[in-house]
Amino acid sequence: MNKLLISFCLILSGGSPLFAGGGWTLQKGELWGELGATYLQYDQLWRGSESFRQLQRPVSDLGIRLYVEYGVLDNWTVMGQLPFKMVSTSGDPLGSVDFTDTLPKGSMSYLGNYRFGSKYRLVNNSRGVMSAQLWVEANNSDLNQLIGLQTGFDAWSFEPALTFGTSFGRSYLSGQGGIAFRTNEYSEEFLGQLEYGINPLGDWWVMAVADFRISFKNGEKEPCNTLHTGLYVNNQEAISYGLKTIVPVAGDFGLTAGVYGAVFADNLPAALSLNGGIYWNPRFVRKKRSEEAMPDAMPCPDPAENHWIPRRSHCQPRCRFHSLYLRAAAVCS
Repeated sequence: MNKLLISFCLILSGGSPLFAGGGWTLQKGELWGELGATYLQYDQLWRGSESFRQLQRPVSDLGIRLYVEYGVLDNWTVMGQLPFKMVSTSGDPLGSVDFTDTLPKGSMSYLGNYRFGSKYRLVNNSRGVMSAQLWVEANNSDLNQLIGLQTGFDAWSFEPALTFGTSFGRSYLSGQGGIAFRTNEYSEEFLGQLEYGINPLGDWWVMAVADFRISFKNGEKEPCNTLHTGLYVNNQEAISYGLKTIVPVAGDFGLTAGVYGAVFADNLPAALSLNGGIYWNPRFVRKKRSEEAMPDAMPCPDPAENHWIPRRSHCQPRCRFHSLYLRAAAVCS
């Protein structure tokens, strides 16, 4: 298989949320909740610039996650993620030349690495926003060495990062860069992302994303038969691209979807990765008196400013708001 063809892989093997907000924080009292799923089936692994590693059995990986953000203050958002993994191997041995043994087929279902995070906005002006972010990932996954299946990293992880964002009316650019520090002899790794989003119609948003995951290769963690499946092995790397979308459906509810591909990877599945979910984005704060009864003739905010705008503002009949993801500027017609 030519690696420059469209070969897809799941970059964040724990199944990350599709819409994490870039450098923007939620408004005080605002909630973002997403129930999502990620699925892929594969029988080959990337191994850098070499040819794909052929597995002895096909692997199925279904992840279901609950992701939540809450605005404690206008410039401080807390985050949490609870994943549940269902992984399995099946079928007759494929006769791979890359392995001299064949593990029994089997399946397992258990929690993945649950995560808690915090994002604090440092800069907010007409040029953009910048925030400091920290994720802590718990070592609570399960491993079955006999069949080579695992539901998460066998380590605690601490992931500090800087995130940024800027808007251009009907589009925005966001990104982040940070380092994942893992225990239990896993290598540290650089995690980066760039994302560009456009608003082609109504409240529909489409985003192109590039992800960078580069291992420092300074750990000595050895796989416990998980090399047969590629699940959460050490020194995973990728340079990937993706396409995501967000579609409001009714009220505070909507749909999310995404697909990822890679131009380079190591120790990760070479297979199509499909991602989707349902989100809920309400606010639990009462409006200020100044926001409740405003004349229709009042002008809309300047779209060039990266300031928060109330979702139910006086100019809502003439403006479309992207508080769902960009949460930065009104787009007025």
